This record gives sequence, C-alpha cells and structure tokens, in this order.
Amino acid sequence: MISLIDLKINRETLAVTEYLSRRFCDNIKTDLQSICEDEGIPVILDNYDDAFDGLLTWNGTKFHIHLNETRGNLMTSRRGRFSLAHELGHFFLESHRTGIMRGTIPSHPSNHSLVHTDKIEIEADFFAGNLLMPTVRLRAITAKRKFSLDVIKDISNSFYVSLTAALLRFAQVGTHDIMIVFSKDNIVEWSYRSGRFPKVVNKFKKGQPLPPTTVAGESFLKQNAKYTSVETLDFEDWFIYKDWKPEWPLYEQCFYSDIYNYVVSLVWFK
Repeated sequence: MISLIDLKINRETLAVTEYLSRRFCDNIKTDLQSICEDEGIPVILDNYDDAFDGLLTWNGTKFHIHLNETRGNLMTSRRGRFSLAHELGHFFLESHRTGIMRGTIPSHPSNHSLVHTDKIEIEADFFAGNLLMPTVRLRAITAKRKFSLDVIKDISNSFYVSLTAALLRFAQVGTHDIMIVFSKDNIVEWSYRSGRFPKVVNKFKKGQPLPPTTVAGESFLKQNAKYTSVETLDFEDWFIYKDWKPEWPLYEQCFYSDIYNYVVSLVWFK
C-alpha cells in the first residue's frame, strides 16, 4: 500500500500523474486511450483465458500493452481502466520501464488485486490510483460532505472505477479518515486505514473471523442481516479498549457480493 512507496517513487508518481491527468482530461475522467496514442503504445485486447488482467511487454523496439478481455478488461470497463492505468504505471515509472527494457524486471502479467504485496505491483497500483483519481478532483467531489458509502459511489461513478478502487483512493487522500475491512466467508482477507485514523488496536486479525458483533460479522452469522445503512456501533465491537479510546461515535456501513460471498466494511468515527 501507500506506506510501502519510497519517497522517490512517490514524488515521481505525483509529478507524472498530475501532468498526465491535466493534459489528458475528458471532463473529469483521465483519457487513458489518448495517453497511449500520444506515447505510441499499441493496446492489444484479446482473450488470454485466466492468465492475467494486463501486461506490458517490450519487443526490443516498442512497448505494447495487452488487456485480457476474458476477465472483463475493456477500454470502456471500470476493471479495464484500472488495468490499463496500472500498466501505464509500469511504462512511465523510470525504474520499471528501464528494468523491463534491460531484462532486470521481466515482463510479468498483472492481476487485478487492489492490495498487492509485490513492491513493483504496489507502485503501479499507486500510480493508477493517482492517474485515475487525482487528489484535487476527488476532494472537489467530497469536500464538506458527510461521509457515507454514497460519497464513494459518487467517486466511483465520476471517475468510472470500481467501488473498491474508489474506496482505497479515498482512504489515501479523501476528506475523512476511514478504515476498510475486506472479508470473505467471514474471514478477514485485508484491511487498510487512512494515515490519520485513530491509533487504536483492532479486534481482528488477517486470516481470522470477523468480530461477531460488527455489522459485517453479523451478516455471516445471522440470516437476513445484510444491512447496508449507516449503523452506530460500540467502540469495542471493532477495537480493543486499553488506556484510551476516541470520544466520537463509531459508524459502520457495508456493501456485499452474494456471488463471491464477500463483504467490504467501511468503519469511521464522526
């Protein structure tokens, strides 16, 4: 995540994406196709089974970007836009580009996962988030608004990205500090906090069940308990009380996937 981005890459990403998002702007959205055309990068859409979402290749004279239509990566789809922006990160970040050209970084398939552990993929994701959702434009949408999932939906629709991509970007640069918890089959797969979210101890761990009294936890344990409204919780539903806790009310709101049996929790203090 953003905390793993070193200072040089951070500065390079901010400078390049600010320039590109200003120059290639279609209303509020960044025009990725025009960026590729300006740089002379052919984008090849084909069916690659389940091999990857996007791939940047170097044939000795030219870069190409491959998008996998089989997995929904179209130039006009939300998934495809993030995959294309991710591959542009590999192209524009100098250490990535020169590494691929020299063979020190092999051309490798990128899979759509908004929380990578590989350093190169984390950097490309960070680039994609900045390119697709520039900070100034995002904050213009969210400024002075009371936080809820509706704010994230507006970001998602305005920039034409997935809800999860919008949520992670808001957590990085948005106008309210939040915690995100992603769970599948009642097991926490990952979580992420805004940088200024209160320093409190989680009542959960990656790879373990959700706290049962949270909105998300109840959704797996009780029938007809998939609540989508903003719910008020007790501090100790999500966190462990030690010597201090915030005095503000704690809220949770969830969105669900019945197909993949996951739930994403938004947790925040007033």
